[in-house]
Amino acid sequence: MVQEWGPEVVGITSTRRYIEEKPGSDAGRVFATFSHEVAIMTLPTGERIEKEEHLTGDDAIAKVRKLLPNFRAAFFATGLSRRTHPHARPLALQGDASVFGGTLWFFADNRSPKIHELSADPTVSLLFQSDADSCYMQLDGSASTVNDRPKMRELYTPALRTWFPEGLDDPNLTLIRFDATGGAYWETPGGVFQALTAFAESVVTGSSGKSGRSGTLSLRD
Repeated sequence: MVQEWGPEVVGITSTRRYIEEKPGSDAGRVFATFSHEVAIMTLPTGERIEKEEHLTGDDAIAKVRKLLPNFRAAFFATGLSRRTHPHARPLALQGDASVFGGTLWFFADNRSPKIHELSADPTVSLLFQSDADSCYMQLDGSASTVNDRPKMRELYTPALRTWFPEGLDDPNLTLIRFDATGGAYWETPGGVFQALTAFAESVVTGSSGKSGRSGTLSLRD
């Protein structure tokens, strides 16, 4: 499975056993296993981001909590552990990212295909992208539907009426609860300005500039 991710291409192999970065026409692609081992990521600027750390438990949760405000939505990918084609669609993030403790919430229509897919296979990956902040993240875990009206009222904002004109009175409105177990991240502190600095360095020195960092996340010890 190959996921196009903005100007760079992030590939995820279907095996759990190895990492591969292909040369030639595929240079600049990153291939990673579902165990989240991350190879080298080359941005269009020539900047290289390499795996630097592995965060676990509270440290991993704190890192996700710090990165989440960079994103307004996530690609919600289902069908990952079945012998079918994975299916991804964007869903708006709900709630206050500053209180993230391992769980994310999404509003959904209980008649939608993703609800049926979750009933057959709760395994889910979330893919996050913010080109403006040079920040990217993947979270793996499981998801389930929750018909919790008090929680809906807590998460409700007027923007919900964009998709559900009846708001909280919509009889088909439901919640999806996602519980993260692990993931990976790639970021460039300083965003595009730092990336441009790395680009300038690579032009002057003739070697790939490096201004970013990445790592893996294990939210459950």
